[in-house]
Amino acid sequence: MRIKRHGRLKKKTKLIIALSIIFAMILLIFLFFNTYVNPVIITISEAKIQSLTSQSVNSAVQTVINNTNVYDEIIQISTDSEGNITTFQVKSVLINKLAREIGKLAQQNLQLTGSEGIDIPLGTLSGIPFLVGSGPNVYFKVQPIGTLTSSFTSEFMSAGINQTNHRIYMNVQASVNIVLPTASKTIQTNTQILLCESIIIGKVPDTYLNSTSLDEMMNLIPG
Repeated sequence: MRIKRHGRLKKKTKLIIALSIIFAMILLIFLFFNTYVNPVIITISEAKIQSLTSQSVNSAVQTVINNTNVYDEIIQISTDSEGNITTFQVKSVLINKLAREIGKLAQQNLQLTGSEGIDIPLGTLSGIPFLVGSGPNVYFKVQPIGTLTSSFTSEFMSAGINQTNHRIYMNVQASVNIVLPTASKTIQTNTQILLCESIIIGKVPDTYLNSTSLDEMMNLIPG
């Protein structure tokens, strides 16, 4: 009877030891990924995701604008009798429509490109310098989440005597979620795209040259 009890106790002890070893290995793997692998993935992915976002927004801008003169459609300039510029008026309905169309298409483009995921060489994941770029690729899922938001900024640059180059930029912010081996990471991206530009003939008032008043007018609308 004692031999059977001793045998059962011995088997139970072996099982506990085996489970402890398995648990310790799982814990070590988790710590390894969390300490060494995840930071490498995040560093590499940030650059790739920024590139994907930029490509998506650029493609959307090109599709929506389609070589039309956007500047004249969204900006109306008033001058006095001497040809000097007095006011800039933003056509809010048109710029709002433009922002929504670009944002919607850019998000669709990002979802399509993001579904392809990111492949990173196994040697790169190891964090060992001489193994970077070597070994088979490891696939990681990239999932765009939320919605894109946009804002506008403008820039005035001298283009000659009484000539000013006025550029309008569209800034698109996006949230992209990376599914990591042990967690997930949300990366915020900001992409600035030249939306349109025009050479203005006449003296531009300092209220526009040296302030953000025009930007504020464009950003009164939802992005």
